[in-house]
Amino acid sequence: MSTQPPKIRSNWWYTLPIFLGVIGGVIAWFALKSYDRKLAKNCLILGIVFVLVETLIFVTFLMYSDNLNIIAEYGAISKTDDFDIQFKFNTP
Repeated sequence: MSTQPPKIRSNWWYTLPIFLGVIGGVIAWFALKSYDRKLAKNCLILGIVFVLVETLIFVTFLMYSDNLNIIAEYGAISKTDDFDIQFKFNTP
């Protein structure tokens, strides 16, 4: 009776949750759960953590941004006629 050494999975699996967030973590978890449960769990946790950090940064940016006041003061840009574009052609 011979026991085979467990296959070592690549650390490249961590790139999936880094770029795709929770969705990438879930994909990596489903792909790895039967081969390497620790790597699968770490990928899922990494995806969740990345989404939480991105959400926190986005909400913090919105809270302290002055750009939101521009929309409140001037309204939507598409409804105003202040941005007329004129094209001038120079012919020889």
